[in-house]
Amino acid sequence: MNHKNDFYKETFTSSEQKVILKRLLSYLKPYTKPLIIALLTTVLATTCFVIAPLIMRWLVDNGLTGNSVHMDIIIQGALLYALMCSLYAILRFFQLIQLKRLGFKLCKDLRDTLFAKLEGMGMRYFDQTPAGSLVSRVTNDTEAIQEMVNEVLSVIVSSVVMIIGCVVAMSFMEWRLALFCLCFVPVAVLIMFYYQKLSTRYYLTAREKLSQLNTRLAESISGMNIIQIFNQEKRIASEFANTNNEYYEASMKNVRLDGLLLSPTIHLLIALALALMLTYMGFQSFAGLASVGMVVAFIEYIYRFFDPMFQIMDRLSIYQQAIVAAYRVFFILDHQEVAPMQDEKEDAKITEGRIEFKNVSFSYDGKHEVLKDISFVIEPGETLALVGHTGSGKSSIINVMMRFYEFTKGEILIDGVSIKEYPMDELRKRIGLVLQDPFMYYGTIADNVRLKNKEISDEEIKEACKFVQADQFIDKLTDTYQYQVSERGASFSTGQKQLLAFARTIVTNPKILILDEATANIDTETESLIQEGLSRIKQGRTSIAIAHRLSTIKDANKILVLDNGRIIEAGNHESLIEKHGVYYAMYQLQKSGAQ
Repeated sequence: MNHKNDFYKETFTSSEQKVILKRLLSYLKPYTKPLIIALLTTVLATTCFVIAPLIMRWLVDNGLTGNSVHMDIIIQGALLYALMCSLYAILRFFQLIQLKRLGFKLCKDLRDTLFAKLEGMGMRYFDQTPAGSLVSRVTNDTEAIQEMVNEVLSVIVSSVVMIIGCVVAMSFMEWRLALFCLCFVPVAVLIMFYYQKLSTRYYLTAREKLSQLNTRLAESISGMNIIQIFNQEKRIASEFANTNNEYYEASMKNVRLDGLLLSPTIHLLIALALALMLTYMGFQSFAGLASVGMVVAFIEYIYRFFDPMFQIMDRLSIYQQAIVAAYRVFFILDHQEVAPMQDEKEDAKITEGRIEFKNVSFSYDGKHEVLKDISFVIEPGETLALVGHTGSGKSSIINVMMRFYEFTKGEILIDGVSIKEYPMDELRKRIGLVLQDPFMYYGTIADNVRLKNKEISDEEIKEACKFVQADQFIDKLTDTYQYQVSERGASFSTGQKQLLAFARTIVTNPKILILDEATANIDTETESLIQEGLSRIKQGRTSIAIAHRLSTIKDANKILVLDNGRIIEAGNHESLIEKHGVYYAMYQLQKSGAQ
C-alpha cells in the first residue's frame, strides 16, 4: 500500500477497502487449518438452524391438524427439533471458541509486529509522532481488528449459508413466494452500500479523535507537575473537554447512522415480507394449497432470511472500524523512517576505543544542517568534552555517534573501522550512554541496573553501585537492592536516579563512555560523590562528555567549543583559557555566577 501524507484520510474507495481487507486476512494464513474448522463448524450450525422450520412444518401438518392429535408424531417432531437446536448450540459453542482464539492470536501477532516495527523506527519518527497516538495504534486499533475476526467472519459465512438455505427451503415449499422475498435483497444491498460509504468517514473521524484524546491524556499525566506549577489546570481541562466532546460528537454520528439505517430498515423489510406472505397464503388457503404448517414455516424462514441481513448490517460498523484501524496500523508498518541501517561485518569488534569524526555533517529535517563539517580524533583512554550554547550541536554529535540518526556527510570511525560496519549489538554493548534525565522503570533497583540482562549477577550489580557510590543510599532502603522502584523513579531524588543510571552503564563494562550533561541536574553534594567515581570510570575508557558545568571538565584531554554546528575552538582547559575566546568567556561567566 502506498502511504505518503494521507494518515488522516477520511474516505476509502471500495478497491482500497479490498486491498486493506486482503492484506489483513493474510495475517490469518498461519492459522488456515483452525480457520477452516471454524468456518465448517459455522456452516454445519447454520444448516441445523435452517432445517428446524421444516421439522416444525412436518410436526404441525401431521401432528396437530385435523380432528385428532397424533402424539407419536408430536414426540418425534419435538425430539428432532430439540436435536437440531442442540446440535446448533454445540456447534456454535465450538465455532465461538475457535474464532475467539483466532481473533486473539491475530491481535497478538499484529501487536508484536507493530511493536517490533516501532522499536526499529528512527528517532526522527518519534520526534514527529505523539506517544498517545502510537499507544492508540498498538492497543485500540489492534483490538478493533480482533473484534472483526470474532464477530464479522462468522456472521458473513453463517449469513450467506442461512440466506441460501432459506431460499432453497422456501422454493421447495412455494417458489413464487420465495421469489418475492428475493426482490427485497437489492434494497437491502443498496442500503448497506450507502451505510458503508457514510460510516467509513464517521469511524475514521471517531478513531482520530480517540487518538487525540489519548495523546492529550498521556501528555497531561506526564507533565502534571508543570500543569500544577503554572496553574494550567483549567486550561488543560478545557482543552481535554473540547477534544472529548469532539470524540463524543463523532461517535454520535455513528450512532445516529446506525439507528437510521440498521434495525429500523430491516424490520420494515420483514414487516413488508410478512404482509405479502400472509396475504398470498390467505388466498392460497381458499384453494387448499396452503397448510398451517407451511404458514408457520414460512414465518420462521422470513425472519431467518432477513435476520442475516440485519446481522451483516449491524456488523458493518465493526467492519468499518476494523478497516480504519487496519489502515492506521499498516500506515505505521509501511513507514520508511527506520533506524540507521548497518552494513554489518561479523568480525568487527571494538577493542581500543579510538574515535574519529571525518567531515561529518547532519540534518534532522534534511534541509537545515545542525552539524557542519565536524572533524576530531579521540585516542583510546582520552576524554573529550563538548561545550557550547543551546542548539550548538553537542547532543547531535552524540545522536549520530549512538546511531540514533543517520549522518548525511562524512564518516565516523571507531578503531579505524566505519561505525556503519559494526553490528548494532556490538555498538550497544561497547558504548555506554548516561543521559541528563535518567529513566527509571517500574521494578526493583536490581532490575533497573540489570535491565533484565540475566548475564549480570547480583554481585556485579552491587559492585557497580558501590563503584559510583550509589550503595550509600541503597543500603538505607528497606529491601535494599530489591526495593520497589515506583514509575519513573518518583520516590528518588534526581541525584539518586542519576547514580543508578551510572551504575546501569558501568555494570556492562563499556569501552566507550558518553555523558550527555549527566551531572547537570545533580546538586553539588551529590556531584562530589560521583566525581571520584567518574574519574575511576574513565580510566581505560574513551569518554565523550557534554558539559554544562565547565568546572567538571578541567581534566579533559581535549575540549571542543561548538557554535551553530561548527567547531570554533579546540584544546585543553589551560590552552583555551589562554586564548581568551568563547570558552574563556563562558568559564568566567560561570565562575562569577558561582561566587
